[in-house]
Amino acid sequence: MKRVLAPLALFATRATIPEPDAGDSAQGCADSGLYIISVRGTGEERGIGVAGTIIGTQVQRRVNGTKIVALDYPATLSDPSYVDSVVNGTKSLSQLISEHVKSCPNDKMAIMGYSQGAQVTLDTLCGSDEPLFDNTAAIASDEIKKHVVAVAIFGDPTYVPNVTYNKGNSTMEGVFARKNSDSCLRYADIISSWCDTGDVYCAGGNSTAVHSQYFSKYGIDIVNFIVDKATSQSSNVPSSASPSGTAAPISSGQPSVSTTSGSATTTATGTSEAANGLIMTSKWLHVALPLLLAALILMF
Repeated sequence: MKRVLAPLALFATRATIPEPDAGDSAQGCADSGLYIISVRGTGEERGIGVAGTIIGTQVQRRVNGTKIVALDYPATLSDPSYVDSVVNGTKSLSQLISEHVKSCPNDKMAIMGYSQGAQVTLDTLCGSDEPLFDNTAAIASDEIKKHVVAVAIFGDPTYVPNVTYNKGNSTMEGVFARKNSDSCLRYADIISSWCDTGDVYCAGGNSTAVHSQYFSKYGIDIVNFIVDKATSQSSNVPSSASPSGTAAPISSGQPSVSTTSGSATTTATGTSEAANGLIMTSKWLHVALPLLLAALILMF
């Protein structure tokens, strides 16, 4: 395996920096496959983001006919502010789900959200009641229960410990912890939320590195979760053989959590440092991604 990875690593480091993956068109049905909506994290280029590129493409290989589409929303720390970006994303996700359900009533859907994208995802499904955010209503439950088979989120700033759908090992709250998780618990059978101790955003820790390791640490578990949900809830969803092995180390960008409303600005722990890290990491990600993807494909 080392003999295989070494030339790939050399090739990847010399490769042209790739353009962000725009994903598939949001228009049209997935039919026999799965319609996956990928909600990227703060600062990631527009497109399906690292979750869609790494996890979504592996699901696509195992569930024939799957589409991976990007949620069109700012995913910003400022201009617009984090709060406004989340609100924008929640409205966009609600609209995309509702429109797709009407256009493709037989489709099965999955949603993936990383960091800010995780907050957008749960605010859409459960409504919002986090500190500094206005209370908002959840999307109609029928649209979720009848059509969405899996929701996978990572590094969620609204994380609350001791909830049945939690994965990872964190016992601490996120920086924007939900006041009440009851509205989310009605979807506990389709949600998995990965958060580890030390994560600066979902666990109130001080490590951006932990926030970046979900895809490398839990990659195969995440893929299996989505594929299992897709194939178990519909006999019309064809699946290929399950992968074996362990996911290769894969890192992702580190978002910042800062909120601005009018003239008042609230900054979470480590915001300025994380913002600087975000810019550097976003640039690094596009250089390293070919190597990481090549290694992951070999391991699956």
